[in-house]
Amino acid sequence: MRCKPAISVAMTTGLVEMITSKGGDADQILRGCGLAPSALTKPDGFIATAQMARLLEDAAQATADDCFGLHFGERYNPKNIGPVTYTALNSPTIGAAIENIERYLKVHNEAARWVTTIEGERAYVVHGLVGLENENLRQYREASMAIALNTLRMMAGSQWVPQEVHFSHGLPAQDSEHIRIFGGPVQFGCASTAFVIDREFLERQVPAADPRLYGILRRYLDVILAEMPPEDNFLGSIRKAIAEAMRNGDPKLARVAKATAMSPRTLQRRLQEYGVDFKKLADDTRRRFASDYLKNHQHTLTEVAFLLGYSDVSAFNRACKRWTGKTPLEYRRKALR
Repeated sequence: MRCKPAISVAMTTGLVEMITSKGGDADQILRGCGLAPSALTKPDGFIATAQMARLLEDAAQATADDCFGLHFGERYNPKNIGPVTYTALNSPTIGAAIENIERYLKVHNEAARWVTTIEGERAYVVHGLVGLENENLRQYREASMAIALNTLRMMAGSQWVPQEVHFSHGLPAQDSEHIRIFGGPVQFGCASTAFVIDREFLERQVPAADPRLYGILRRYLDVILAEMPPEDNFLGSIRKAIAEAMRNGDPKLARVAKATAMSPRTLQRRLQEYGVDFKKLADDTRRRFASDYLKNHQHTLTEVAFLLGYSDVSAFNRACKRWTGKTPLEYRRKALR
């Protein structure tokens, strides 16, 4: 991976035209971000993701459009991203589509992370950014969320709206455009930037998905991933530490931080860079392990509760009901049909 996270120039499709249409000097803005005007003419090229973030911030100032990033994302066609989007659009379910984006987006954007966690009947699709700690990211985040909304609407229909939209940055001067574009409640100053959706929405089938094309696209992207230098799988290492901590009871932040040679404050800060809350990550890790354990009869329900770090079966029952709407026994019976 490059020293600085990079993003495909395809992400800038239509950007120069939009700046110009709003009265801005695109060449001047590009040069101010350290880019030659020709830098955006090679769709197969890459620029630093930090430069993309600065482009959107500078464009917002130059055009006097406080919602420039949001408007750019609203106009952007996700198909410009290429194979990553087409893999999502040909996935069997919307949940699978989101998982594919989580897996393959680094081919297009090395800084972006998407992580889905389940909490009762709600799913949180969290957008995180790494390697951009010193950047002003409001315009970039809003553009990314609008593009993600466009992608989801390609699968769910143009009228689909999330239950809520969360942004980690503060309330802008006006939020009427956010409400218009996202079509529902928009909250600012949240713990993470995320879509809040109905858990059952993840199980919805993607219309007109082509299984044959889906397999071809996944194989193609897997080859590209294999050729990319290994990345720091930070979240994977934290999940592993949480799983190991479960053996000794409830996986607490301090225990996981110690296992990963970090202070609790440092671990929290690193997770925030990924747009992830520790409690939600620990809960989601337990949920994933519970699903695996319950799909076979190798362990009794009491043993499963113990392996997940619960002090008694009743606590595990409550958690399973919150995750799936079913008791562990009901979930196991359904999984084994």
